[in-house]
This record gives sequence, structure tokens and C-alpha cells, in this order.
Amino acid sequence: MSLVDKIKKIYPSLTSEDFDVTAKGTILIQNDSDGKNDYIKEWKHPSLSKPTDEQLADAD
Repeated sequence: MSLVDKIKKIYPSLTSEDFDVTAKGTILIQNDSDGKNDYIKEWKHPSLSKPTDEQLADAD
């Protein structure tokens, strides 16, 4: 399951637009191609707190 899918599972109210940088998205997912996979680079959502590592692991 992708990181975006995990986050959407934790917060079902999120839409793809929340992750769309060109549409003023509030959540930036990045992958540095260093073998460490995707990560949350920036979380600026006005009403939802950034999920913890435990929440993300449980969303699998």
C-alpha cells in the first residue's frame, strides 16, 4: 500500500487534491530515490494532524 493510500485510510476525508502540489495541496509526499521509499516531507493541513509512524504502520 502506498504512503498516500495509508494516509487516506487514516483520514478518509482527504482527497487527491490534498496531495497535489500544483493545486495548492497541503501534504507533500517525497521520494529521494535513496532506497528509503516515500515520506511526508511537508504537512500543512489546517485541521488534521500529521499521522504518527504507529498510525501509518497500523494502516497497512
